[in-house]
Amino acid sequence: MGGIINIADLAENVPGLDIGQSGGNLEVWVRGIGSSNNTELGDPAAAFHFNGVYIPRPSGIGSAFFDIARVEVNVGPQGTLRGRNAMAGSINAITWDPWLDNYVANVEAEIGTYGQKVFRGVVNVPVGDSFAARLAVYKMDHDSYFKDVSEKNLGVSEKEDNFGTRLSFLYEPNDDLRVLFSADYLLEEGTGWTGSNYANLLGNDIDPQSVDNPRTVYARGFEPELYNPHWGIKFQVNYELGFANLEYMFGHRDLLANYRAATPLTPDYPGVRGSLAPIEEALDNWSFYQSSTGSVSNIHELRLVSPFDQTVSYTIGLFYFEEDQHSFLASTGDRATYFQGFEFNQPNTNSDSVSIYTDVTWNISDSTRLTGGLRFSDDHKERQGVNASYRFCLGAENEDGNAGVCQGARVGTPGFEFTGLDRTIYDPDINGDGSVSDDEFLAFYYDGIKSFGVNDTIDDILAGGTFVTGSNPTPPDCPDVDSTDGIYTQADGKCGEIYIIDPGNAITVQDGEIDDNFVDWRIRLEHDFDDDLLTYGLIATGHKTGGFNDNFPGLDRPVSYGTEQVTLYELGFKNTFDVGSIPTQLNGSLFYNDYTDQVFCNVVTVEQAIEIAEEGSSSTDEAPRSSLGVNFCFNAASSSIKGFQLDGKFLFPWDLTFTWTYLYLDATIDQADPIQDSRYQADIDPLNARFIDISGNRLPRTAENQFNFSLGQSLDVGIGRFDYLLSVGYRDDHFLSIYNSLDYSREFEETGIVDPRLDDLVKGYWTVDLGIGYNHGDTNLRLEGYVNNLTDVVQPTAMLITQDSNTRFFTRPKIYGFRIKWGL
Repeated sequence: MGGIINIADLAENVPGLDIGQSGGNLEVWVRGIGSSNNTELGDPAAAFHFNGVYIPRPSGIGSAFFDIARVEVNVGPQGTLRGRNAMAGSINAITWDPWLDNYVANVEAEIGTYGQKVFRGVVNVPVGDSFAARLAVYKMDHDSYFKDVSEKNLGVSEKEDNFGTRLSFLYEPNDDLRVLFSADYLLEEGTGWTGSNYANLLGNDIDPQSVDNPRTVYARGFEPELYNPHWGIKFQVNYELGFANLEYMFGHRDLLANYRAATPLTPDYPGVRGSLAPIEEALDNWSFYQSSTGSVSNIHELRLVSPFDQTVSYTIGLFYFEEDQHSFLASTGDRATYFQGFEFNQPNTNSDSVSIYTDVTWNISDSTRLTGGLRFSDDHKERQGVNASYRFCLGAENEDGNAGVCQGARVGTPGFEFTGLDRTIYDPDINGDGSVSDDEFLAFYYDGIKSFGVNDTIDDILAGGTFVTGSNPTPPDCPDVDSTDGIYTQADGKCGEIYIIDPGNAITVQDGEIDDNFVDWRIRLEHDFDDDLLTYGLIATGHKTGGFNDNFPGLDRPVSYGTEQVTLYELGFKNTFDVGSIPTQLNGSLFYNDYTDQVFCNVVTVEQAIEIAEEGSSSTDEAPRSSLGVNFCFNAASSSIKGFQLDGKFLFPWDLTFTWTYLYLDATIDQADPIQDSRYQADIDPLNARFIDISGNRLPRTAENQFNFSLGQSLDVGIGRFDYLLSVGYRDDHFLSIYNSLDYSREFEETGIVDPRLDDLVKGYWTVDLGIGYNHGDTNLRLEGYVNNLTDVVQPTAMLITQDSNTRFFTRPKIYGFRIKWGL
């Protein structure tokens, strides 16, 4: 009845579940366990399934949330039965299968705020007694939740234009054989998710809470562009053997995610234009990033499931998964000193996984059951490609007229295009002599650019190659492109020198692989005290496969990191009883998660990464400005996650239902190796990009108290039936990074003043959703109205805090709308 648009909206109704967009990536966290490593080398820690098919890259799958029968959310390690990388839990969205005995045709149209328009339609057609087909269609679009208040009036992020369709066939010729085939196609377009960069207002001592609307921004460059086609098929055969049911399932997914965007300069606040002066220059900054990710995956699963009504029941299965990826991520540094862009170009990343598993339940008596599960997994991943950082020093002068400083250039302006995965040079050592000359470096750089922009200057500046001071009789023009940096073009308007910064570390050919295997298991004991009270105890493990880092100079092969593991201990009960004459349900669980070999990923210098690889930690607190920063993942911590959850239901008279859930969560990093404070960039601020101890900090996204309740009722009003549903949720204060807003900088040691840019605290907040509906008489006409986020509370769901940014992604604003449904 509510205005749920996609899978991400589930988090508002399930305590402990956090699903959010972070730069276009859909991240799933369950009770503080998840992963933000969204590269081709990373894997989710919570397994997402669609109709039972494992989805390795959930980007683009959010729009599949139509014609849904149910969504299963399993909390805690699910390694034995529910596939790979289910360390945190699993989500399975299940659509309606075709119906053999019922012809159905229904349509649904919806309008809402922000120009939202939604259409859903379903047709189910039985053919004879044994065959049926079902077609479902979905279309949704709305305007951006953001608004550009600058004079450019650009289109900004969070505009959506999504389409989906699904065709399913079911064949059941007899009681023993069932064959299901489905195919779906999804397309997400719009402007994606850039977030809102708070660095400007925090740097000017503006309280973030004073900002009226964080989505009212000063945009720059161009309107973001998103294009995500995603399609898949599923084929499933079930055959009843008598002693067991044999099931085979094949799933195929094909995802392409393309995004191009420039992050807005800042949210609007009083006096902001003065901080952006000169405003024309700030708005004409065309620094942008572009990503293109492709994933083609196949799964095969064979299961044998015995009847559950015998003394010993069992499930035995084989699982095979393969995925081929390509990934491209690049940026331009328009007007930037010391930086003109980067490129991560990985045309081949291949993974495969093989598992064998079993789950056996022994019915000790009519009231007691013992279950044991075991799963062995063997994973392999390999990657080939190249990483590059483009940093050229264009000789200029400082305020005192002294030479030896570097100025920026124009790059990325209208007309600029990357070559992307069509580049022809992946090894910059073109002549194979074991080194990379300046000419080879420039040839590699040019090979990655399809065309320069109309206002770009970097191509003309580099046309004559590099040179040292005084060696070029005709140096190129070097116009000043940033009037605020205190760096100026020489008096003659020329470049004093041109050289490549840190050329030995700037381009690294990527060639890595890892093999990993592990065993998951579970033991569960259940006892029924009577028909109304079930109690249980559970111990279960889950793993997230290890991986490897980027190649970089200094080591023969990329450094790998090991498997993460969670062991869950849980006691619980499920109880139904009457309070007076009111049927009541009360469930509860007490849990403890032992999380070991937790992986953290940080941007460190090459020197620090080598030291971590060789010695397990780094004592290097400082790095020269020319050092290259690399993303480095390593097993760094152990954490404990404990708490309890209660949920219940009251069935009052007059068809009034009240449901509630309360979660208490204590999630702490018990012990951690020193890690680099990634909120500072080692090649820019080496004094603060130091190694720190985060032991004792709270895990991200773990509110201590979470509470949800809903009140619903259905009433006969004579000419029809009226119903409503009120949903209320509360999340306590929580952090969005492992640093917990703490300042470890040397400035803080000297002054005691916390840098506001480091703030990642989300204050506790309530959400309120309301839906009402009316069914007219005996017809199939239904009218609905809804308001999501009634109080219009907007809070961050993710933050990216780096050297120059505090970029925040938010919950959806208040949205209300009306829909009409009609069917046969």
